[in-house]
Amino acid sequence: MKVDKMKKEDLELMSYNDIANLILEESTKKTTAELFKKICDLLDLGEKTYENKIGAFYTSLTKDKRFLLLDDGLWDLKKNHSVKVLKIDAGVGNEDVFLEEQK
Repeated sequence: MKVDKMKKEDLELMSYNDIANLILEESTKKTTAELFKKICDLLDLGEKTYENKIGAFYTSLTKDKRFLLLDDGLWDLKKNHSVKVLKIDAGVGNEDVFLEEQK
């Protein structure tokens, strides 16, 4: 079910991060302001709530492992990106470096 079609009562039972996750699953990358504005609109929260809570929302996104802040300042879901992992094999007299892509 699309987040725009969900009942306000069901959305109120969810955390802001869970709603942000649903928004990003359905749409393109968004800024912190765009994400939180959409959440405030869905929950009929006023401009004052937006202004007072956007900082805490940003902090909660940075701590939630589902989200990834990209270089351009947009948020996306981490599952949509591969991560390059550097592995160093410290074998006998050798140091081989491997780059692997993980999802």
